[in-house]
Amino acid sequence: MPPHPFELTLPTVFENLALDEAMLVDADERDGPPLIRFWEQPDFAVVLGSSRRLRDEVDVAACEADGVAIARRASGGGTVLIGPGAVNVAVVLAMDSAPELVTVDGAQAYVLGRIAESLRALGPAVEVKGSGDLTIAGRKFSGSAQRRLRRRLLVHATILHDFPIARITRYLRIPGRQPDYRGGRTHEDFLMNLPLRRRISIESIRSAWSRSTLLTTTSDVPQDLLETLRAEKFANRSWIERL
Repeated sequence: MPPHPFELTLPTVFENLALDEAMLVDADERDGPPLIRFWEQPDFAVVLGSSRRLRDEVDVAACEADGVAIARRASGGGTVLIGPGAVNVAVVLAMDSAPELVTVDGAQAYVLGRIAESLRALGPAVEVKGSGDLTIAGRKFSGSAQRRLRRRLLVHATILHDFPIARITRYLRIPGRQPDYRGGRTHEDFLMNLPLRRRISIESIRSAWSRSTLLTTTSDVPQDLLETLRAEKFANRSWIERL
């Protein structure tokens, strides 16, 4: 499937995570405009939350056997499997641009609420549950995480739209920390794909952030910052395996 014109995807998961972080850091340092970016990893990769323990959450042997990369992002939240069929959305906002953004919970509800509203306009009864999940009838199709600097914050979400959910069971263990509404369900019973065409979903979410700058080229962030973050952090085994 060809990329949507709104997307900017780099070749590796390490580069893609570094670009999300570079967007945030650059905007914070130079008081930049609000930003939104869409990307879809071309191969499967496991991404740990910043404080999640590798061996507790990931079947490392299965990942190594199948050549599935393991990475760690700088934001919180749970561990996810991304790849073809899962669109990632990154939104960078100034903390003083809305009252809700002052707190972590408020910012998460604000960003996810706008995404949910845009998708509900297309038909599905999307609800925000837990600490930042998008759901339909109690089943989750999107999780999210947040990172905050001095003046800017980043909220990113992964939206399953045509994802082979059975693969998640092979690479990810059942998390020890779960939202109450999950009710102990397996990955396959708990997760679902958003029942909307990918192109339409992206365009709808984009419309919810019409005043934000759409990031469609890496020239919008300093290349030395992007490369430093990739090499020294996101592709660095000591960062990935630190917990």
